[in-house]
Amino acid sequence: MNKILFFCCNLIAVIGICILFITNILDEVFPMMGRIAFQAAMAGSYSRSDYIVNFTVINLFAILLILVGILAGYKIYKKVDILSK
Repeated sequence: MNKILFFCCNLIAVIGICILFITNILDEVFPMMGRIAFQAAMAGSYSRSDYIVNFTVINLFAILLILVGILAGYKIYKKVDILSK
C-alpha cells in the first residue's frame, strides 16, 4: 500500500511541474497570438500588455502541489525505510 501512496505523491509533484511548464509556455505564446489576431483584424492599436495573463494563483497552486507531493513522498519513504529494517 505504501508503494501506491508513494507513486501518488510523486504523481502529484509531476502534475505540479507540468502545470508550471504549461503556464510558462502560455505566458510566452498568448502575446504572440494577440499580435497575430491584431494583424488579422487590422483594428485599433496593439499593446502587448493586453494579452498578458496573470497566472499567479495557478502557479502558487502548482508550487503547493509540488511541495505537498515531495513532503508526503518523503514521509512515506521514511516510513517504508524504517519498516523494512
